[in-house]
Amino acid sequence: MKKRTVWVLIALPLFLMGCSSLPLATQLFKASPESTAVGFLFQDDFSETSSGWDRFAAEIGSTDYDHEAYHIIVNEPITDLFANPYTSFKDTIIEVKAARVSGPLDNSYGVICRYQNEENFYAALISSDGYAGIFEVNDGKYKLMGHDEMIPVPAILGGTAANLIHFECVGTSLALAVNNEPVDAQEDKSFESGDVGLIAGTFQEPGVHIAFDDFVVRQP
Repeated sequence: MKKRTVWVLIALPLFLMGCSSLPLATQLFKASPESTAVGFLFQDDFSETSSGWDRFAAEIGSTDYDHEAYHIIVNEPITDLFANPYTSFKDTIIEVKAARVSGPLDNSYGVICRYQNEENFYAALISSDGYAGIFEVNDGKYKLMGHDEMIPVPAILGGTAANLIHFECVGTSLALAVNNEPVDAQEDKSFESGDVGLIAGTFQEPGVHIAFDDFVVRQP
């Protein structure tokens, strides 16, 4: 099914609420080779819960570490939750492995760049039913860049398979690739720098659970 393009963003303060009990998802990810520090601005395999990411738990959902991965669970329809490591960069290449643990295939998940606050950032999103797009979030309003609807992407692996999401934010250029296949490229100059992050969300059906691993931010 095709995706609608406008979401209702529910802004949440992401603060320490204590650890929730999250399902084990480490079997979803294959081990990655050790990376060198050269050219890397930030990286996290989520093996240490003190690495600085938001830890939030409420009825609406949660964002937290669990079993050497980072999990976002969204329990409300038409809702996004996101998390940040509290950094700031200008030009970045971001990669992360991400997999659906449970919940509807009609979901969305991905990475954030140039995050100013909960209402202003760029996001590269994919869905478990095979769609993707680059979004500008400005004053809390989501705008799918360059298309009327999220575009079908055969490279996206469905089910609970892990997908490698690659998002470049360099100058005014934004580019998305999935599993090493180019997906989309757009131009925008709304935000020049900011934090990076992770995001997952629901459409009409709640209960999305996404796990992330091997988050890397590199210099272009």
